[in-house]
Amino acid sequence: MQIPVLAYHKIDEPTSDIKLRGAFTSSKNFARQMRYLKRQNYKFYTASGLIDFYLENGAFPPRAITLTFDDGWKDNYTNAFPIMKELGIRATIFLVSSCIGKRSAKVVADGEGEREHLALEDILEMSEYGIEFGSHTLNHKLLHQVPDEEVEFEVTESKKEIENLLQKPCRVFAYPAGFCTAAAQNAVKRAGYVAAFSTVYGDRENVNLYALNRIEILRRNRFLFQFARTIKPLRS
Repeated sequence: MQIPVLAYHKIDEPTSDIKLRGAFTSSKNFARQMRYLKRQNYKFYTASGLIDFYLENGAFPPRAITLTFDDGWKDNYTNAFPIMKELGIRATIFLVSSCIGKRSAKVVADGEGEREHLALEDILEMSEYGIEFGSHTLNHKLLHQVPDEEVEFEVTESKKEIENLLQKPCRVFAYPAGFCTAAAQNAVKRAGYVAAFSTVYGDRENVNLYALNRIEILRRNRFLFQFARTIKPLRS
């Protein structure tokens, strides 16, 4: 079953030193994609709002879509947020909580330089507008590669930090690189999240709230017909 959730990363153009460019979507293409979704009469939900509807009704709402952004990059504020405000779109951003307000290389590909993450004031402004913030762990550790106790720490401490910053519940989680082991799923449940999102590693046949697939929107979707083809399963 296809979950009506899209996964973005960077809303920006890659610089010349970037080796892996798939996670980049230009602001121009992002705007085109959002206007397309509006024309197609999709209704935008935050991730937790979508899950709340599912828990109450046993199905996802018709024409629903949720935008998610992994890693909490500064360009989500500078490039994506103005477009979302213009079009009246809500979304969910998954933060690596130790990177808030910093330039960091924790999340970039090997060999690439540091990149700027969202500042606290950016997050507070976006939260006031209605953007939801979830956890993408404390340090972006790949949870299939670390001991269970470290998984527990990454999952729980990031939740606490985000809730302390926003004074709001942090209800949803996204696995770094999508790796959602049984131990990681159990840790997320124990921490009190209502759902957790993967990518290609999620459950394809059932709605497992702690291993939800998302459709990744990558640089190869830069032409609108490619984007429309990628999200076509949401309409079937």
